Amino acid sequence: MRHPRDGIPSANPVRHASRHLRGGAQPVARPPLTAPMYSAVTVLARLLPALAAGPSAGADTTLVPATVRTATAAPLIAASTVDWAALRGDASGRRDTASLRTRTRAVEYSGFYQTRLRVHRILSYTMIPLFIGSYVTGDQILKHRNDPPEWATKLHRPFAIATGTVFAVNTITGVWNLWDSRKNPVGQTKRTVHSLLFLAASAGFTYAGTSLAHDAKNHEDWYHFHRTVAVASMGVSVLSWGMMLFFK
Repeated sequence: MRHPRDGIPSANPVRHASRHLRGGAQPVARPPLTAPMYSAVTVLARLLPALAAGPSAGADTTLVPATVRTATAAPLIAASTVDWAALRGDASGRRDTASLRTRTRAVEYSGFYQTRLRVHRILSYTMIPLFIGSYVTGDQILKHRNDPPEWATKLHRPFAIATGTVFAVNTITGVWNLWDSRKNPVGQTKRTVHSLLFLAASAGFTYAGTSLAHDAKNHEDWYHFHRTVAVASMGVSVLSWGMMLFFK
């Protein structure tokens, strides 16, 4: 066997290493494993079998996207419930808001109310023809005091009775409906004034058709006064009727 120094490797590596050590060569020192390196090697050694095995056949590896729900935060106080006028210190605004919040009260009428109102209106339209007939016949009797026309004498009394009947019925229906509508503030002043004027006209017709009519037969002066009271009552009743007809 040739010597290693001649360039031929030795057949016995142990002897070659011992000769090398005896020749003064220093062995290569391995660096010691630190704590971080040891931990990394340990984790890698545990993961290698799992990585080498791969995913199992029955495992579902499909990624399901997660659904994210966002809830809208509701306001703690609604804007409509805030009294902005009070926050600004506006007293007039608070009064206006209070007036707007005032509820209108419902007024209930009886079922017979509309019937009485219809009768009252129909009879009120008959006043004008009755007034014309009473005035024309009475004027003829006054002008021809000694020999009045027969048609005027026969028709004057029926016209007067018909007028009194209309006013009696309208007085009852009007006062009754006025009482039923006492809780309705809409048009209350107009209804009250109309009723008072109508009652005054009814009193005038009653006076002219009873006491004055009896005295007018024998005294001409009383007949003129009878006519004056009757015409004045007609004027008051027409004024009362027109107020309800034209002032809605």
